[in-house]
Amino acid sequence: MVALTAGAGASRDESRALLVLDQTPGVGPARVRTLVDRFGSAERALVADPREFRASTRGVEQPGPPAWREADKALALADRLGMEVRSWTHQAYPKRLLNLHDPPPLLFLRGRPELLDGLIITVVGARKATARSRDVAERLGRELAAAGPCVASGLALGIDGAAHRGALLAGGDTIAVLGRGADQPYPPSHRRLFRQIVERGLVVSEFPPGTPPLPHHFPRRNRVLAALSEAVVVVEAGTRSGALITVDHALDLGLDVWAVPGPIDLAACAGSNRLLAEGARPLLSIAEFVQEVAGPANPRVSRPEGPVGRVLSELAEEPLNADQLASRLSLSVPEVLVLLTELELLGVVRRMPGMRFGSAA
Repeated sequence: MVALTAGAGASRDESRALLVLDQTPGVGPARVRTLVDRFGSAERALVADPREFRASTRGVEQPGPPAWREADKALALADRLGMEVRSWTHQAYPKRLLNLHDPPPLLFLRGRPELLDGLIITVVGARKATARSRDVAERLGRELAAAGPCVASGLALGIDGAAHRGALLAGGDTIAVLGRGADQPYPPSHRRLFRQIVERGLVVSEFPPGTPPLPHHFPRRNRVLAALSEAVVVVEAGTRSGALITVDHALDLGLDVWAVPGPIDLAACAGSNRLLAEGARPLLSIAEFVQEVAGPANPRVSRPEGPVGRVLSELAEEPLNADQLASRLSLSVPEVLVLLTELELLGVVRRMPGMRFGSAA
């Protein structure tokens, strides 16, 4: 077995060769690892005797010049977008991913790669989530991030997006793992959220920029979500939810799996409730869960910056109405009402008699 973490990092040529292999139809991460084990490097595999290559790949032919050109285009685009490319021989490649039988040969990173070194909790669930569960996911993301851990999810609609937004609202850290190239968001409706994560957190993909969001990419994305984390939380999932794939990988890796209990007659909760019946840990209190996974209270983040932070700072002093807040913050009343509505839905601001608003803390 080749020592995948040996050395300070792969050469550009080796990263290019790994990308060519990984993008070759019929190969994939597990077989790339087999080839590297057999030939000593991706570069050597690609210039090996064609018969030996076919024998190691069950008949796959060595890729030709077009594959190399596509790899060069992808790496050039990654450079233009400021992505960091880490191969599995890079000293900073997340060692937790090497516990997978098929670790991604390359990671394309946009944002703050240092987030991969800290405590990561993955929060996942249904795309078509109920309002109740979206609220739970957002509060969970907010309180986790405020306590220190980085919140990881998949940028999908529903639970994923809510968890990311909660972490950002707390001024904390969040990682989005994509099932497509890290050059574009998926779904497109999360473009703004994607930009915020690129600016303040980290976007991770094993797929080169320009790769579309194909269906078989998302199970691969889910194994990365599991392997990066210390624990996985399922907020809400039906019996066929992709979140359950993340759970399967987490269990294979020996990680704690938590699930939020839901109504027993609600199909949207059937999968997550089944996890509880099969031994997942019940998440009955966000505060108690955060204390257990994050340790003693030791927040590393301050009150959110920008208009949200200014609203919370003003309301921490005294209850105010929208007109008073607009005057103090030099914003329009409609802008303030939008902020107040969002914060009220998150449970951090409460409405009081006389249309005044105060801190819920």
